[in-house]
Parts: sequence; C-alpha cells; structure tokens
Amino acid sequence: MKRNPQTKIKISDSNPVMRCRTIRRRKMGSNADTQAWGVGVALVPQEKLDVEEMGAKSQQKCTVSQADLMAAWSVMEVMIAEALANGQRVELGNLGILSLEVRAKELKELGERVRPADIEVGSISLKPGALLQKQLQCTTFKIDHDCPEPTDAESLDMALYKHFAEDGKDAITVKRFEQLSGYKETAARKLLKEYIAQGVMERIPYSRGHYRPTKGHFGRE
Repeated sequence: MKRNPQTKIKISDSNPVMRCRTIRRRKMGSNADTQAWGVGVALVPQEKLDVEEMGAKSQQKCTVSQADLMAAWSVMEVMIAEALANGQRVELGNLGILSLEVRAKELKELGERVRPADIEVGSISLKPGALLQKQLQCTTFKIDHDCPEPTDAESLDMALYKHFAEDGKDAITVKRFEQLSGYKETAARKLLKEYIAQGVMERIPYSRGHYRPTKGHFGRE
C-alpha cells in the first residue's frame, strides 16, 4: 500500500500508563461453600476517547484535515460493520484484526437442529497487530490499591441471593448477571462459567441465555 507522501504521521514516544486494581474473585473449581478466593487484576475505567477527539488531535500529527478524516471514518464504519456482519475478519493494518464471535444454545446431542433464532452475537475481539503490540510493550502498569474495588464475589453472592430468594426470580440473564457483577459482558460470561463449573449455577434447558442456581444455592431448595 502506497502512502501519501504529503501525509506525515508521528507516534508519541512517551510511555503510556495503564492503571489497574486488585480484586478478589472466586477460585475456579473450589468448593462453593468455602471461602476460597483468588486475587486478580482489573483495569481502572478511564475516560473514553471518541472519534471526534481523535480527529481533532490528528491535525497535530498529520496534514489531513479533521473534516476529511471524519468523512473517511464514516465510510470506514459502514465497511467494517458490513464485513463483520458477513462473517469476515477485518484487518486494520498494524493495529490488529477484528473478528466477531457468535454463539448458540448448548446442544444435547450432535444431531440436534440449530435454528437461526438460537444464534446470538457475542463480543468483538481485536487481535493486536505489530503497532499495538509495540505500544503495549512500552506500557507501564500501575497497581492502584486505594481504588475502590468493583463488585467482588462475596457481594455478588449476596446480590444473587437477593435476586432469587428475596425477589423471587426463577432465572437470570447474562445481561442481568453482568449488571450485578459489575463486569463487562466478556468478563461476566467468564465468571458465570466459573459458577457453573463450581456447581453453583446451571443453564436452564431449552432456554435462550437463562440461568438458575442449583439446588441448595441462593435460596433454591
């Protein structure tokens, strides 16, 4: 790909700082009735950088105007969305490769029929390219122990007990579990899988993304 000789792009040499915090989470495979917790690390939410801000900042790094960049990005947005919707992986140069994850209900046997309505869109993942990997190698990670913790496993257990036992709910969706846990979708799904592996939660058969506690947990008798 030929580059426009009039467009000059500079990359900052300053080391970025990624702030993290320590959190407690339930250990995989541990007994649900014991206080066995592991220690993990989660990113501290930062202010988001939107396209308009990047367009304004780009004028200091290259000769392309903000209006031209925004016009080009509007076209790129549509092209990326169309490609992902068609099941294609989108290569964003040295930034990385975007791909879409889809999932369907769990099958009881291999020959069971899967309908289009049973398939749902999961998350979009980015496989880092050379440029992003280089930037991450220069990243300084700072652990902020004073930062308030997100919802930990103990308070999540209390929230699940309230949801099922006190509020009388028979099931919980991934979206609701995400809200109670304080995690985003990917992390919430991973945590939900841990609860299932521990025998604390189970998927409701023939349901689309609905889960319930196993007997003896969160008020279910």
